[in-house]
Amino acid sequence: MNFRRWITALAVVTLFVGLAAAQTSGGGTALTCNTVAQVTPTIRSEGLTEEVGDIVITCQGGTYVALNTAIPQGNIVISLTAPVTSRLASGSAPAGAAGQPSEAILMVDEPNSGLAGPVPGFGPGASLSVCPTPGTGCTEYATSVAGTGGNYVVATNAQNPGTPAPGYNVFQGNVSGNTVSFQGIPFLPPVTNGVVRVYRITNIRVNATGAGSSVVSGVQPVYAYISTNGASTLPINSANGITVGFVSTSLNPSVTNAKTAFTQCLGQTQATVATLNFADTFPSAFKTRIAPFGTTGTSYIGTSSAAAYPQQSIPGQLYGSESNFILPVNGVQAGLADFGTRFQAVFNNLPSGATIYVSPINTNAGTGVQGGYNIVEPAIALLTTGGATGVFTAPSNPTANFPLTPVSGSATAVWEVVNNNTSANVNFQFGVYITYATNNPPVPASTGSPTVTLSYAPISSTGSASSSANIPRFILGANSTAQAINVTVGPCQTLLLFPYVTSQGGFDTGIAISNTSMDPWGTATSSGTCSLYFYGQNQLTAPLVVGPIAPGNPNPALSAFTTSSVAPNFEGYVIAVCNFQFAHGFAFVSDIGARNLAMGYLPLIITNGATQQNFRGNGANVGAEILEN
Repeated sequence: MNFRRWITALAVVTLFVGLAAAQTSGGGTALTCNTVAQVTPTIRSEGLTEEVGDIVITCQGGTYVALNTAIPQGNIVISLTAPVTSRLASGSAPAGAAGQPSEAILMVDEPNSGLAGPVPGFGPGASLSVCPTPGTGCTEYATSVAGTGGNYVVATNAQNPGTPAPGYNVFQGNVSGNTVSFQGIPFLPPVTNGVVRVYRITNIRVNATGAGSSVVSGVQPVYAYISTNGASTLPINSANGITVGFVSTSLNPSVTNAKTAFTQCLGQTQATVATLNFADTFPSAFKTRIAPFGTTGTSYIGTSSAAAYPQQSIPGQLYGSESNFILPVNGVQAGLADFGTRFQAVFNNLPSGATIYVSPINTNAGTGVQGGYNIVEPAIALLTTGGATGVFTAPSNPTANFPLTPVSGSATAVWEVVNNNTSANVNFQFGVYITYATNNPPVPASTGSPTVTLSYAPISSTGSASSSANIPRFILGANSTAQAINVTVGPCQTLLLFPYVTSQGGFDTGIAISNTSMDPWGTATSSGTCSLYFYGQNQLTAPLVVGPIAPGNPNPALSAFTTSSVAPNFEGYVIAVCNFQFAHGFAFVSDIGARNLAMGYLPLIITNGATQQNFRGNGANVGAEILEN
């Protein structure tokens, strides 16, 4: 998708930008300047590094500067109503700087734009040239050069140059708190009627999270106030400020649950559990790392070289990406984000003994696969195994659902947007799946109900400008709360009730429990212990544990004992909780030695209202034993 778009008015007024008809002294009119925001984007209230719109200052008129003399210099200061978080250059601030040099830049006369001008190689036809001293700016000189229709005064870096070359036209901003200062900017008045000088300020990022409850009707404006000072000034009146962005909540996450309960008696292989939904509230909320100029997404993942992005170093364009105007400037890669918009799902209270999988690509991405990924549909996000802050790392098998590795019941999955249509709303959907076996010990219950928290990534507490913190970075938004995943895996159990058991008055009860999961129908066998709970006179204070009872012939498929040997002088009933399917039992009550009275019975198979039990698989057919309640 091509996000390039010119602002028509600027294309017209900058036709002869940066040039003035040559005069040697005197003359001119009053210098007038106008300040506008090129666009007023909607920015994310969850974002700590949100791009505001470019600020464009256009000036006309003024007094001629004598040839071969230094052009008057001044400072341009931008004060915003939110903390500035543009990336800082590493190291200490240079002497004289009004803050730390940053990726915020000011460009004079739209260099590298390709717009027409009367002097080839100057103004909009000049290459990008960065002033190397952001603390003090750079001295430039007025020089006369020949162009279409006559001679023109232009700025050069040398006094009386033999062959005039364009002066510096890119100046680095110094960030301090809510302000960006551009120091020592040469103010060469355009003088000639109809000629306009343009100062474009770009790559300003702000912490938009402060809007919070102050958002009115869904949006809160961010204002910029522009002033000039120093040896020379520009006549700028921004007492009321200009609007450079509207803050709005951008992410509306939700969970669609697919199934609520499973039983371990029937093993599952990537059974669908839920769908995770990351929906935007305005179309430009989700962005690729850079604008995909006619090339599909994976080419732009993990690349740090600005040389890879020549399309994103042309002033006046709208890129619709996390990156803005990309250019290396004095120790900082201006404009380049670390990655595209990332989503994360943080799972908690996952049941151990089971594996949770997520889809590596949004499930509503369509068909067509390229290079293992579908990157031909408008909205694509891919799983990265490098975590929330790492360089994008694809799974080893990008077409297979990816297993998460829980630690203490918690796990995190992260996806990155690699292709999107920023002119339409989108909902990125990712599947959640569960796999577990029919073996024992059973999948134990989690420490609580499984939950997932959906948000942007990475989550950060760095709300001020930084040289090392990631761009973009976010906070947990108001909508990013823990949501339930209604998945439970009931243990594979059989519950047996022995309604009358005694070892009193010269009687005793023999109890036998067998594991009958071996059968002619290919049922998955299981084994485990049985915990027997005694209720009645002289009951045991703790359950009696027998086993493990494993399928086999004859033992250890059978556990048998007399009540008198484990609970002397007991009378009541016994409930056996056996951690395997198809447990069956027999009780035999008789006088000692079974000489006079004897009776045998089968225990009742009961349910506790939650445990699903005794399912038997027979190829494609699945049946269940009849349960008595």
